[in-house]
Amino acid sequence: MSQQPFDQGIPLLTEVLLGPEEAPAAAPAPLALAESPVLPPSMPQPDWDAIEQRLTQRILHQVQGKIDHLLEERIAHVLQTALQNALIGMRGALREDLQQSLEQIVAHAVSHELGHLHPPVQTL
Repeated sequence: MSQQPFDQGIPLLTEVLLGPEEAPAAAPAPLALAESPVLPPSMPQPDWDAIEQRLTQRILHQVQGKIDHLLEERIAHVLQTALQNALIGMRGALREDLQQSLEQIVAHAVSHELGHLHPPVQTL
């Protein structure tokens, strides 16, 4: 059996094909220690103080927003718990007051009805 010659124009499955817009960029040559870039004296130096201040302000603003949100959630939780406990205490006190009032009302109504059924006996 004769083997066909390999055609260099046909890509293999292990090759990566790049389209025209994906042409490989030229890799920058690594810098040797002696070739380290030195900023020319005419290039302005960054204002590190201003950069630090802007960065600090931005981070503080972001953190403050998160803190405000956490505080609101925490306050809501604490208030909900406090109100729940207060309602539980009030419910017990109100139940006792209502029980006493009902007992008095029922006792008075029974007394009144019994008074109509058995008029008091008059003695001479």
